[in-house]
Amino acid sequence: MKEIYEIVLSYPKLKERIHGKLEEQAKVIKNVDEIKAQLSEKAARLLVHFIDTTFIHLYEGINIDTVVDYDLAQYVLHNHVVLVPNHQSHADYVALNYIIYKKFKFSVFVAGGINLNIPILGKLFRLCGCFFIRRTFGSDILYKLTLEAYLYYLLYKGYPIEFFFEGGRSRSGKLMSPRYGLYQMLLEAHEALPGEYQKPLKFIPVSIVHEYVPETSSLARELEGAKKHQESFLRLFKIFKIFAYRMGSVHIRLGRPIDPPHLENARKNIQTLAFSCFREVGSNILVTPSSLLALIMLDEPTGALKWDEIYAKAKSIVHYCEVFNIPVVDTLLEDKLERTLEDSIDLFLNNKKFDVIGEENLGHVFYAVNVNCRKEMLYFKNSILHHFLTPWILNIAWINLFNGSVTNVAELKRLLLSQRKHMKYEFYLPTVKEFVLETKTLIEWCTGKVLTSYDDVLELSARDFYNVIMKIGIFSKSMMYIHEAYYISALTIKALHTEMAEFRLEDYWKKSKEVYNWQREINRVITFSESFSTPVMKNSIQHFTHQKYLVMENGVYHIKDTEAFDTMLLNWENLLLDQLSFNIRGV
Repeated sequence: MKEIYEIVLSYPKLKERIHGKLEEQAKVIKNVDEIKAQLSEKAARLLVHFIDTTFIHLYEGINIDTVVDYDLAQYVLHNHVVLVPNHQSHADYVALNYIIYKKFKFSVFVAGGINLNIPILGKLFRLCGCFFIRRTFGSDILYKLTLEAYLYYLLYKGYPIEFFFEGGRSRSGKLMSPRYGLYQMLLEAHEALPGEYQKPLKFIPVSIVHEYVPETSSLARELEGAKKHQESFLRLFKIFKIFAYRMGSVHIRLGRPIDPPHLENARKNIQTLAFSCFREVGSNILVTPSSLLALIMLDEPTGALKWDEIYAKAKSIVHYCEVFNIPVVDTLLEDKLERTLEDSIDLFLNNKKFDVIGEENLGHVFYAVNVNCRKEMLYFKNSILHHFLTPWILNIAWINLFNGSVTNVAELKRLLLSQRKHMKYEFYLPTVKEFVLETKTLIEWCTGKVLTSYDDVLELSARDFYNVIMKIGIFSKSMMYIHEAYYISALTIKALHTEMAEFRLEDYWKKSKEVYNWQREINRVITFSESFSTPVMKNSIQHFTHQKYLVMENGVYHIKDTEAFDTMLLNWENLLLDQLSFNIRGV
């Protein structure tokens, strides 16, 4: 234990700051005690044995593979390895580190929020390699340097490190933008290592997907504006009780190792590193039976689907994934698809997320999402939506070509890029160049024709236009709830402008619920109950501000140009009405 303090106190940046200051040295020791893990190989083995005899039986499997061929155990010996996974569930801590210890025979030091340092479990987490960090440091420079020095200690000792790059669990299922702090600290700490202790620093993005997330009920409430609860032993104990549900499988993919940049121009380079890891995680997120079913079932705002409809849609989506190299779990491929879907439907029926309508012996059986569980199912759908951004946007462009709103190539490109921009705050987007190429490739696949330029699009035959819409129509409503949320947000802002000219966020949240309820009641444009989503509506405020429809000064918002805002609001309404009226659903 003494060695930890010695190495931490030897970290050059910290050593320089506290030299000759005994009081600050004492604070550093206190900070180290607050942070440090107390890894015990015996505790790790006991935990693995405990999981093997209890919780593992609630899962159909915890699967791990690598995108490129490398032996993680050997890789850790020759490199300073930092695992950077996404974060869906509290079970991530257990699943990832359990399978790494089980398969590769080593433990990982995991950064966890200080909120998890709770009686009993906090001690257990420390023994299994978890070190705790504060959510915010404020102006406490000494704490920041102590944490950086502790990371220096872990690198000095050659221990593999893990941190969840989003900074917390995703409340919506979508990947959240990366936090930069630990990336920067690790680069600084690695740079300071003595030459004989310095190995190449490698970041390994890790994509984690759960077929069932036990916390979806509480996460769904947070989407509606409920406050996040502080962790406690009793709250985490409730999560273990939820394991009475069927859990399906957990799928873990280790991505391509990423080399860090040099520290020159640090801010830009660290952002590049963080988003490189982010993109690698996103591209390796698997389409699972549960996310596939959620994508299909939530397309129906209130209705139900027969089994053969579900199966046909699933086949089309899986085929699309195979064509465009979107990763899917093996059990969705070829002759396994039908049985896998049946099992997944049973899982959601068992967990009371789906309802069965009708009688099987009468030949009329329909499946529907339980009306109170749509936002829970949205979590699974959101986890894979980024894979289908291009066909969704192309579908909107095709509607505008059909109805005459787009008549030339310039208008087509402008529409495609504007729709891409609308999703800026929802997903990490492909670059404009990548998006234009993806769109062109998609049209070529749908039509079987090679396009030399976008001018060729307007020369396509009626049959070609039909083939495109039939192949991408299955995604025509996939992200419509996001457009509905932005429309509700714009209506809310307009109503507040009429009432008070200026408003604060508390005014916005109060009024937005009224506007949503009113729109659902008249049932003209808003069709999806999940369109009232706190994260999406927060994003819409950012979007409207960035587009200069809104101005924010000292926490108060106002519309910059009423005429421009009204035009924008009308465009959102027409966009939704077009999608509702143009309802060819390809399979």
